Amino acid sequence: MKYVSAVTSLLLVSTLTLAGCGGNDSTAEDPTTGDSTTTETPTETPAGEAPTADAPAGDTPAETPTAEAPDTPAAEAPAGSQVYEEPNGLFEVAFPSGYEFQETGSGVVFVSADDQFGGSIDFGPAQGQQLTDEQLETGLKQEYETRLTEVEWQGTEVQPDGSLRLDWIGTDPQGNVLDSVSFVEQRGDNIFILNLHGINAQYANYNTDAQTIVNAYRINE
Repeated sequence: MKYVSAVTSLLLVSTLTLAGCGGNDSTAEDPTTGDSTTTETPTETPAGEAPTADAPAGDTPAETPTAEAPDTPAAEAPAGSQVYEEPNGLFEVAFPSGYEFQETGSGVVFVSADDQFGGSIDFGPAQGQQLTDEQLETGLKQEYETRLTEVEWQGTEVQPDGSLRLDWIGTDPQGNVLDSVSFVEQRGDNIFILNLHGINAQYANYNTDAQTIVNAYRINE
């Protein structure tokens, strides 16, 4: 299974905790729309470049991701999808048929059969802090700007479920162009991030897959 470095390890959730020191009270609830993550790198990160797709590495995808987070509870996984449940019961999600996934110790990373769409779900403790949306956004942006060679922020929007959606396009150290959507939120004392990426491909080409993942993504309290 091929994993692009930025897919497996874009964000250390602890960074958000540090950014939130001294924050005021504001609750961001769960993103049930997978248009969201990432954290620590899995023990083994297979190497390899993602295959070329409609948008070659270095080109900027023309379309903006359109999948949105629903304001209703997560739907049941469609027939043929693969259900993943976090070992401690913190969250569950489903992936379309043919996707491969791997636990990271702080979540899960996943990739499509053609290696052109993937992402991750990561979580980490807020260490007793209650972070504002602004603090969550700032922490995520700072970390991605450190880990990526280039990043262009396209927009930030609070979703009906309370999660914070960030649209962006970036280039990882291997030269892979990531057409991405990230969802970040704090639930209780945990911060959750869902990342979805078109890998050298337009995100819009995989809207159906993205919506399947988002609709099946559920954080358990």
